[in-house]
Amino acid sequence: MEEFNTIEKCLELFKSVNCIGKENLIFFAYKDNAKATGPSVMVGGAVGAFASGMVNGAEHPYDGLLINKTEDGIGMFMIKQPGVPLTYKLEKMELQKDKFIFYKNEDIKEIKVKKFALLNNKKKSIFITTNDKKKYVLFSDVNEPRLPYHNDNFSKFIEKYSAK
Repeated sequence: MEEFNTIEKCLELFKSVNCIGKENLIFFAYKDNAKATGPSVMVGGAVGAFASGMVNGAEHPYDGLLINKTEDGIGMFMIKQPGVPLTYKLEKMELQKDKFIFYKNEDIKEIKVKKFALLNNKKKSIFITTNDKKKYVLFSDVNEPRLPYHNDNFSKFIEKYSAK
């Protein structure tokens, strides 16, 4: 978490991969394994949610993403929590500087932000779908006190992409 705990560090990270725009909405989101894999079913002795998560996990081996939405597209650094986490802990997350993805606006099919759960206003679900059928299913806290830049940027992102 130390690599992305201030806006200055984040701007340097995104600048290093040429992902800085006039508008920079930088925030953090966790991978939502439950919604990405659907209900658990037994598959060859393994729990389906885990097994199907490995299919997506092989292509996108991350536990979270540091995201920058610019006027040109969306850039994402993959973030991993060491070991096999049962629960995500932001303070244990490690930035994968060599795992950066950028999608130009024309390569993005859809970005949606929805309620995470019916009675939960503290988290939001984020769905990013690309034209080449990649789907990022994420969730993020509306307020993240450990990342001071997150709150304002994520609020602007929510406002821009909330499902109406």
